[in-house]
Amino acid sequence: MSHHPLPDAAEPKSLDIQHDTDPERDHGLARRIPHLGHAVLFFTLAWMLVSVSALVIFSLAHLNQDSLAQHPGTVLLAQALAYVLILAVSYWLFPHLWEVNFAQGIHWGLSAARRKWYWIVAGGVLLSAAAQSCLYFLPQPKTTPFDQLLSTRMSGWLLASFAVTLAPIAEEIAFRGFLLPALATAYDWLALERSPAGLERWQRSTQHSTSALAFAAIFSSVPFALLHADQISHAWGILGVLYGVSLALSLVRIRMHSVAGSTLLHATYNFTIFAVTLVSTGGFKHLSR
Repeated sequence: MSHHPLPDAAEPKSLDIQHDTDPERDHGLARRIPHLGHAVLFFTLAWMLVSVSALVIFSLAHLNQDSLAQHPGTVLLAQALAYVLILAVSYWLFPHLWEVNFAQGIHWGLSAARRKWYWIVAGGVLLSAAAQSCLYFLPQPKTTPFDQLLSTRMSGWLLASFAVTLAPIAEEIAFRGFLLPALATAYDWLALERSPAGLERWQRSTQHSTSALAFAAIFSSVPFALLHADQISHAWGILGVLYGVSLALSLVRIRMHSVAGSTLLHATYNFTIFAVTLVSTGGFKHLSR
């Protein structure tokens, strides 16, 4: 996977994470990180930690499957705990596998996001407005588990805080930091010219082809949309909109070479939705509106 330090030029240049970050040392053959094995490990750990978090929180609260709907705050707490554990374990584990720090490995790219933050924020507002406009013309279920999370003023504030901070960070690291580059690497490997010249290019560069990035954006957006399926009662029209949002997030991550950029866009998108809800309900006081 490529890395972008802080060049003097206005736009970052694509660099080889293994060969260009430290030209004084010989790093040998290029290593692509995260590759598909890393992504599988990440999502396996995520599934395990989500299960453990839910088991612990629901056991402490003495809840069963039938009573979860009456305790939306507890469900949100379990999800937040799972996200924190996933980030903490990943931050500790993967640098040991990669031999580079976590931010560099997932291509966090904070400097790129800082340079373009105003465009990203504006894009997040416009993306949210476009998504909500599309939803206006699509059939929607009368009630969803997401609506249950907004059943009280306290749960409304908790959900808004979670959706604007922890959720974008964890989900962007998962889908744009791990899955997208892993799929792109797998595509390039399958499409690799099986010749000495092709092998030489593979061994000396970690840059992804345009077709690989397009493939990765298209297919990594499927599980991203499905992640939210239960929250919206599997309404396919809404899932289609979320798929489109994921493509926009992927585009920002690819064009800016920055997971931080797609995270800021994701957070702004969610913030805009909750800002409108906050105003229309008088600070989550009138959630029946």
